[in-house]
Amino acid sequence: MTSESGSGWSIMRQLKLEVQERAQQIAGSFALVPALITWFRFIAAVLLIVVVYGSGDTGVIFWIILAGAMSDYLDGWVARRMKRNTYPGKVMDFIADKLFISVAMITVAFNLGGLDTFAASILTAYHLLLLFSLSVISWSVHVPVVTITTGERLAILFSYLLLITATGRMAFPQKQIFSSLYTPLMIIALLSALTGLLSYMRLLRRILARILE
Repeated sequence: MTSESGSGWSIMRQLKLEVQERAQQIAGSFALVPALITWFRFIAAVLLIVVVYGSGDTGVIFWIILAGAMSDYLDGWVARRMKRNTYPGKVMDFIADKLFISVAMITVAFNLGGLDTFAASILTAYHLLLLFSLSVISWSVHVPVVTITTGERLAILFSYLLLITATGRMAFPQKQIFSSLYTPLMIIALLSALTGLLSYMRLLRRILARILE
């Protein structure tokens, strides 16, 4: 083994130890109320599937997606007000967003026809790819690892806005605002997903540069 590779493995072990130490420090600081709000998105994903394959009521679907999007803002707001921003809460929030958005994209696009299937496929692939990638990293270091970049925040925001607009267009066809916002938001959502992917690639490059230096 060369000295460079040995140094790289040493840095990797140090990073792993730092992550584990940080996780142990905050593992006991789980905030119940924000967590319950976050858990709503897991329940909402199941409700969405039930409604889509049941009554197919677009009005109910719209309100489920709107409530899910609002819960993403509300759990963070409540955590800040309670001064209980925690890493476990951040991990759960990340997973809830990815699963809820993916389920919503798939059902709205492929079961209801309310969203362009190509755009829905790209956005779903982005969210599931990040969830899978960070799950693999978390498994490798034996603790949950979640890093939220600015690009990722934009991707989440515009994915929710696109879903709200797409379902609002079906539920309230008389409201022209949904139809007028649909195409611009779809383009912005796709661009934000690209921005999010590039931001993670830059982050990965910095980590690799630190390991190999």
